[in-house]
Amino acid sequence: MKYSIAFKNLPFEPERRQVIYVENLYDERINAIIREKYDWLKWNFKRANLDFVYLPMFFNDEEIKEKVLYYAPYLTSEIMEKVELRSSYLLGYMSHIENKVKIQPSFLYAPQKEDDEWVFQGQTIDLSEKEDLAINKWFEDSIYDIEEELPIIHRCIRFDKDEEPSAMTGKPASSDSKPEYSSTPILDILKKEHLRFEKIIVEEEDGISTDTAKSTLEEIRDEDVSETVEDLDRIIERLRLLGIPLNVIVEYVAKYETISRLRLTDDLGILLPDYNNREVKMGPLYKAVYFLFLNHPEGIILQHLENYHHELVNYYLQTSQKDELTPRMVDTINRLEYPGDNTINTVLTRIKTYFKATIDEHLAKHYCIVGKPGEPYKIPLDPNLIEWEDDYE
Repeated sequence: MKYSIAFKNLPFEPERRQVIYVENLYDERINAIIREKYDWLKWNFKRANLDFVYLPMFFNDEEIKEKVLYYAPYLTSEIMEKVELRSSYLLGYMSHIENKVKIQPSFLYAPQKEDDEWVFQGQTIDLSEKEDLAINKWFEDSIYDIEEELPIIHRCIRFDKDEEPSAMTGKPASSDSKPEYSSTPILDILKKEHLRFEKIIVEEEDGISTDTAKSTLEEIRDEDVSETVEDLDRIIERLRLLGIPLNVIVEYVAKYETISRLRLTDDLGILLPDYNNREVKMGPLYKAVYFLFLNHPEGIILQHLENYHHELVNYYLQTSQKDELTPRMVDTINRLEYPGDNTINTVLTRIKTYFKATIDEHLAKHYCIVGKPGEPYKIPLDPNLIEWEDDYE
């Protein structure tokens, strides 16, 4: 049976290609079938360029886990194994909540925004008295029907890495044949993006563009710097929990939230030990500025940066592993210290971007350099959470 269902004040913006399993009361048989066939179902939905969301296994899905760990890097495998979301979660936002008792196990799909409501199409899941092969056929037909109801877009995207899982085991079948459609797992994309991000940091220029000082970030960066910022922005967008019920995650994991220590290693590495020991990578100039502000928890007025010239030069030489400054580095420091130049604000923005490429902004804000014009800029992190190794004490 098909029907429509409307939601008000939905706490996330659903993606058009999502298909979400919902139920009012726990159906033991259907849930057991979905768990048994989960990998096979995910593959078949993906083959139709659809994203199947089964909340009870939300945190176990490798394609989602990396995104969740970006938002909540303090989670451990042990914690994630304990967390299980309810398939009835969305039904609490029904526009006509009195009809909640009527909702049988269903797929919700094709969300459309109408005024202040999200309207989904629903398809009841009826697997009563069906044998395994008939169940597989029912799922395949349902996925085909859902795909046909959506606009014909993104259907023929083809990649060559996925292998069809067995409907019985959920494991990839031993076959040389490729599926007609498949899609690259988000985790693979994210790993590639992180490798590219590290390459960006390694190859980054020592300074900022030597063009005339400009007033905005867009104007000040040269072509190489522009590409770097755009790459970082793309990484952040891929990591953000777009189309995922973020408040569901918060509801279940907020009690574990931790503000990590910031550890500065003897080779000037910046680590977050309580966030699975993640490293915040940034270029020599940005790292030198960051270390300068770390060493002054009282804060620094940006217009007075020239008062810290020798200290900044010392950090810059260390982070760039040079014995003396190059002409380009000298020019960069001069521009940083000149009160009428916007270079320092550009650097602070870039430092924030590096943290956001590592952890979500709601956590990154504790580690960024912030302040108001004319007042000291500082890192708001509790000094007790900052660990300097012997070489920098």
